[in-house]
Amino acid sequence: MLVDAHGPATADESWRRFTTPATWPSWAPLIREVEASDDVLAVGTTGRVHGPGGVAIDFEVTRVDPALRSWTWRAGRGPAAVSMDHHVVPAPGGGSRAMLRVPAPAAAVLQPYRLPAGAALRGLVREPGGEGAPEAVESFDFAFAPNYVGPARAFGVTPATTTVEVGPAWLFIRYGPWRLVTPRTNLASAELTGGFAWHRTAGPPHLSLSDRGVSFTTNGDRALCLTFHEPVPAIDPTGTITHPGATIAVADPRRLASALGFSLDE
Repeated sequence: MLVDAHGPATADESWRRFTTPATWPSWAPLIREVEASDDVLAVGTTGRVHGPGGVAIDFEVTRVDPALRSWTWRAGRGPAAVSMDHHVVPAPGGGSRAMLRVPAPAAAVLQPYRLPAGAALRGLVREPGGEGAPEAVESFDFAFAPNYVGPARAFGVTPATTTVEVGPAWLFIRYGPWRLVTPRTNLASAELTGGFAWHRTAGPPHLSLSDRGVSFTTNGDRALCLTFHEPVPAIDPTGTITHPGATIAVADPRRLASALGFSLDE
């Protein structure tokens, strides 16, 4: 389960807010108070989050990566504890995207948490803030063939709801309600591909039954096929299915490959 929000706060500012427990009640509607062993999150930070109605949840931070702006905690106690990943990535124009991922199998039962999590992330990035020059983020449009437009729109996939963004450290794909997010260090290879059958690629993302790859295809002519060192979730809201590769039908596959650091043979 991946929940994300986009706003004008810079990536550095969103990261500061995300990793400073004292700020959490100011942007997360359900958090009333936070007790934490450290002012800024670090591996081993422990604490308790107090919500409405006297509900309190213990937590321990298990991973912090400032370079990726990524951290993980375990929330709850004993067998009921759930691990959650949190990320901040820069967005085009100087803003940022904040994300929360709940991996399988917990994601299957925590789907209702999408609503409060989304509200919190929107609050995190909503207020402008942060100094310094915007980070370089390239964006890529999908190329929609006429016979793909109708089937795609039926699933919420339109030019306005699709994008590929390449930042200094992350690859972000939005395809209607679907998301794929992975560090660029997880990218293994890239190659041009095309000649897709309409009935196998039009509409929502498609899962390859042979290798579990996912295709985000808005035309049948050409796309960029990426492979990953570690499979990533995308098509399945619970994150149970992961993909060793993704096919992305952007308008300029060669430029996308170049932005990701791959040189394609002519």
